[in-house]
Amino acid sequence: MARRHSGGALSLLVEAHRRNQRQQLAQLRAWEAAQRQHEKAQRAAQRAAAGANKAAMAAYQSARETEAARHTADLERRVGVLQTILAAGAAAPPVQLANLRVAPPTVPFTPGPLATPIRMPDSARYQVPPLPALQALNPAARRRHDEDAARARSRFEHDWHLAQAAETERVRRLEELRQQHFAWVQEQTQRAATHNAHIDALAQRMQAGHPDAIAEYFAGVLYAGQGWPAQFPRHVTAAWDADARQLVVDWQLPPFTVIPEVTRIRYVKSNDEYKEIAFPAGQRASLYRDVLCQSSLRVIADAFRADVHGYLDSVAFNGYVSGSDPASGLDVDCCLVTVTIGRNDLHGMQLTRVNAVDCLTALRGQVSARPERLTAVRPGRRPESVAGVSDVSSDGDDIDLHAMDPVDFEELVAQLFRARGLDVKTTARSGDEGVDVLAEDPDPITGGLIVIQVKRYRATVSPNVVRELFGVVQHHGATKGILVTTSSFGPGSHEFARDKPLKLIAGQELVGLLAECGLPGRLGPA
Repeated sequence: MARRHSGGALSLLVEAHRRNQRQQLAQLRAWEAAQRQHEKAQRAAQRAAAGANKAAMAAYQSARETEAARHTADLERRVGVLQTILAAGAAAPPVQLANLRVAPPTVPFTPGPLATPIRMPDSARYQVPPLPALQALNPAARRRHDEDAARARSRFEHDWHLAQAAETERVRRLEELRQQHFAWVQEQTQRAATHNAHIDALAQRMQAGHPDAIAEYFAGVLYAGQGWPAQFPRHVTAAWDADARQLVVDWQLPPFTVIPEVTRIRYVKSNDEYKEIAFPAGQRASLYRDVLCQSSLRVIADAFRADVHGYLDSVAFNGYVSGSDPASGLDVDCCLVTVTIGRNDLHGMQLTRVNAVDCLTALRGQVSARPERLTAVRPGRRPESVAGVSDVSSDGDDIDLHAMDPVDFEELVAQLFRARGLDVKTTARSGDEGVDVLAEDPDPITGGLIVIQVKRYRATVSPNVVRELFGVVQHHGATKGILVTTSSFGPGSHEFARDKPLKLIAGQELVGLLAECGLPGRLGPA
């Protein structure tokens, strides 16, 4: 049976989660990159200062030990989050139908530099001082004075006309930007209204007992669950069997890479280096197995908590991990957990206190003995075998950059440069639905202000656009300008950018950079 992808009632929910997940990951990467740069510069300065001073060297080494302890504490925090997935789910409020509604965005109009009027030239600065009394009697002196005054008036009029033209252009662009913002708000408000109308219709179809509506509801509430680690995937396929009163769920579990490879960081004074202490292989595999079981129990518990209308007697759950089959090298979805749990099975359980692996085993579930090696178990009942299937995914790889909402595209580009360690501030959207960004490179040696412009084009970018970027770089006194496009650049653009502080990033390179930072994006339909 073919899957029916949820495109109406849950589309905005999916988009919102994608944005939140990308923002969290990008912010984490940006913070880590900035922290590494800061620590590197700080260490270099401390090492240089401490070279000839014993007391300073001791202080430097103490600071390094403190830094190692901080890194270790961060690793322990990450492990702690993985150990409390089930408890975090129990503490979060249950998601219900009302939580699937969305509010129109309240994004204020931020014109950035366009909000500042162009300063008009001050006529007083163009005035020629009057001649002293004696020189005023000299015809030649008066003539030179009159000529100087005429030139000054000419310069003033020239500068005034330039400033007036610039102010007229500023007002025009400001109004254009205001209209674009208004149109975008209207569009988002309409989308939210349409989405909420779908939710209302979904509620009516649920009351009428439509299996596909009930499946879509549970897929939505499971997808919208709060408190999951940001790096966890979110993909759920659900079906509801009305006769058996059973929800059948396929859920994407996290890969083994979510478990840190390092358990602590130790500072070695003798060579002034950090030494990574590896997470023991057995403990790492055991934690991963526990994470899979916690995640599985949490999904099932969330389904029962969301069942305020009493649709469910049981949940049939299959947990999958996407990976490479070690035997064939092919990409596969391996079932690592399968269990069917009745409502009464969980009655009286304190899920925040159980050992997840023991609990699943006691509930007659099957868990892979070696999930880190993708050793699969036979899945139980599949959603495809039931009428009324709903599939909701957070996979970002299917995002066509050409078809993205302008604001989503703007945020995606900003996230890319945040993930690369820049302090990014979005300024204004241009008429071609691109984005202008000011970024600060925190590197104390090579850093500085960077102007980034994005052109969401299909045709080749004109060299005039590159020339305009160079003008913006000079206007802001930036150290570099970056022009990003979804299309390509011609020879004229590359020739102009040569030997200038400009970087041109074409569509294919953009997709590659997004992938390097774990961000979604492709060019054209899948």
